[in-house]
Amino acid sequence: MATPPYPPPPPYVPQPPANQLGGKHKTVLGCGGLLFTFVLIGAIGSACSPTGSETTKKVPAPAVTVTVTATATVTPAANAAAGSPKRAQESAPAPAASAEPVTTKARLSNHVGQQLQAAQDAAQAEGFLVLTSHDATGGNRMQVWDRNWKVCSQSPGPGTLDTATTIDFGAVKLEEACP
Repeated sequence: MATPPYPPPPPYVPQPPANQLGGKHKTVLGCGGLLFTFVLIGAIGSACSPTGSETTKKVPAPAVTVTVTATATVTPAANAAAGSPKRAQESAPAPAASAEPVTTKARLSNHVGQQLQAAQDAAQAEGFLVLTSHDATGGNRMQVWDRNWKVCSQSPGPGTLDTATTIDFGAVKLEEACP
């Protein structure tokens, strides 16, 4: 037998599939994937955040005490109408609305030396809701991130105060010394 005049065929190698997505489609899918990633990270971050509504400490409102007194009035006409001099008609007048506001007092602790955020949280837990702070060095820097500052002074000082009093904390950065 004679050998064939042509060489043997090469082994079969499958061709890669043709790219079905053009450049514009790849861009849209890439941006959509990036947006989905950011939304997913934000959702996970807010679910794990300690400032969520489930973990927020609820501070009870300060108790308000109102005293109402009732007076008994006995008139001769009331005794005669009742038929007995021993029987008296009592009337309790409605409490008059007073012009003076109801004030509550609470004990303010000494917060000097604490981290500014911890001092503010503690003062709020004690019932003081009007808080402010300033740069104790006189540099007029704003306390943007309260956890990075420490309290050097407190005005007014510790004691029993009206809860509507403004508490002012003088603070410096954690790595600085108090003036």
